Amino acid sequence: MNDLDVIPSSDALLGRRVDVIVSGSIAAVESVKFIRALRRLGAEVTPWLSHGGATFITPMAVTWAAGKDAVTGFSGNASHIATSDAVVIAPASSSMLTKMARGMTDSHCTALLASALGQTKPILILPSMHDSLLAAPAFKEHLAKISSWENVFILNARLEEGKQKFPDAAHLADEVAHIINRPKRPKSKILVTMGTTRGYLDDVRYISNYSSGTLGSLISEELYRQGFATYVVLGPCERKPTTATILKNVLTTGDMLAACNDASSQGLAGGIFCASVLDYEPTVKTSGKIKSGRSSLSVSFKPTPKIIELISLPGLTKIGFKLEVGLSESEAEDIAKNYIQKYQLTMLITNELSAVTAETHHAIAFSKNGTHATLNSKSEIAQHISKHLSQVASTASI
Repeated sequence: MNDLDVIPSSDALLGRRVDVIVSGSIAAVESVKFIRALRRLGAEVTPWLSHGGATFITPMAVTWAAGKDAVTGFSGNASHIATSDAVVIAPASSSMLTKMARGMTDSHCTALLASALGQTKPILILPSMHDSLLAAPAFKEHLAKISSWENVFILNARLEEGKQKFPDAAHLADEVAHIINRPKRPKSKILVTMGTTRGYLDDVRYISNYSSGTLGSLISEELYRQGFATYVVLGPCERKPTTATILKNVLTTGDMLAACNDASSQGLAGGIFCASVLDYEPTVKTSGKIKSGRSSLSVSFKPTPKIIELISLPGLTKIGFKLEVGLSESEAEDIAKNYIQKYQLTMLITNELSAVTAETHHAIAFSKNGTHATLNSKSEIAQHISKHLSQVASTASI
């Protein structure tokens, strides 16, 4: 790698060209990280530095971030005529947005915006300013006007210290990717169950499986940046998705089933069941707290509902997970054949406990058509599922 290269984390924006306008705000210092984050998703980024932006950050900095020269003014090759797939203004100052609302083309940046508007290209805006500027009556009118235009999207800033601040660069890049890719997925709500569930002994104590939430988060985040609408049903875990269309927190297996039924009633294009669901829960939950000091405590258990069986998705993508101990590849294949038929799955991903650590995650993905793939990390699993759903979406118009 040379100093300009980035390590790809996703292909969500591969082949996409994105213009990034950096306008006059102290948040301009965050634009280097943001441009690099877009490139890690595969985007080819052209940086546009406004005259105001250049008072906070140099052309050299954004040129380095993008790996190509920054546009700092008008040129003889008519570069202000928009030819990219999308334009992002991050940060977007009050002055820049006011000029945009008024249709002014007095700079290379405002002319680019007018050209993009004239072609109804996606324009994504991250307002960045003091709250008092955001609340100014004239600016509120300008922002409302801009927001009503076709293919204009207002991104969420980080609210802190009375200011609209730049959010985490990677999270913002994911939001941009989702908006750019969303038109490819007009009917693509995907259910993702993740985390674990609890069975309560009393109001304080419970039993549960362990789940860090990392795999489920990586899967749901990748699907989101690929443009899918994600309905994430999230049981207790350490790692939670940074992006999702809908995120529903649950505690028990019954809660998770109810949330899945709710998602299913709204229409789904597929379901990914990667939650570490508790198979048995206490038969009786004691009200309050069981007193300590007993010489022994006996607890009886009952089976919990089998969510993957009860959520029927006939003809749609349905992916399950199976964790076992001491599992050979031949045993994994036998389990996969059984589960795929029993639960009407399109894919089952099998895991062997000793091969799952915080650093590694070896798994085998068995497909309904008889093929299988060996995967070596949580990120590979997420990418494999995403590609599978994208292929289905391209042929089934979901």
